[in-house]
Amino acid sequence: MTPLEFLALFSDPDTLSTNSIIVAFAYYLRRYQGRLEFASSHVRSCLREALLRVPQDLQELLRSLSLGDKAPLLPGSRNGRYSLSVYGLREVETAIAQKQSTPERVNAFLDFALPYLQKTVAKVSDENQRKFLAEAIACLGVEAKRATIVMTWLAAIDHLYDYIITKKLADFNAALTRRTDRLSILIITSKDDFSEMRESVFIEVARSAGIISKDVRKILDEKLGIRNSCAHPSTIEIHDSKVVNFIEDLIDNVVVKHPL
Repeated sequence: MTPLEFLALFSDPDTLSTNSIIVAFAYYLRRYQGRLEFASSHVRSCLREALLRVPQDLQELLRSLSLGDKAPLLPGSRNGRYSLSVYGLREVETAIAQKQSTPERVNAFLDFALPYLQKTVAKVSDENQRKFLAEAIACLGVEAKRATIVMTWLAAIDHLYDYIITKKLADFNAALTRRTDRLSILIITSKDDFSEMRESVFIEVARSAGIISKDVRKILDEKLGIRNSCAHPSTIEIHDSKVVNFIEDLIDNVVVKHPL
């Protein structure tokens, strides 16, 4: 997601103050670029990519936003570095969550998200998977974001099942024999056999077998938690940005990285 696309998550970006935009990009840098700390140069790049004017006093604005007990920013480990505080995090997520669910808002989200997601799905080589994922993304048109997340998860896990069956079956079965529970006697011979274990255990065994990396396991564990929240009635709010990130992460780091 680009900085310009990120600003589209807000109900009316034109009404955001300069300070609010800076805090929003601090959130963007942490959430989408993995920067726990950032410098003014990072914020400057975000502003330019979002086609916004860069304040001449950007350094001073960052410093002032890090002052006070409930400041949205925190001073970093080095001079000129900053990080997002819990108050800044709440400010941005609250602003994103306040978007009204109207046809206009849905269309605005689809206008920026769908081309991006379609490019991501295009990376999938299997035609059936592409069609399934296209249906999952189509659910966004009626704001069925939970359905999109559940279907995308099913597609990614099914892909891993196929990958293991065709390329890593011996490694997976060897990892099962090293377990000390009932699964130590389980031998996978077909995709249906994976139903004998919980998905969390499947991820654990795949990592133990060296089939997925430590980082991919972290992604799968995180996404499984989100899927579980979406698959059961709850009051949890699913933000547009989370849906986009969910699809992108699973396709780029699970499906594409483990080709059949």
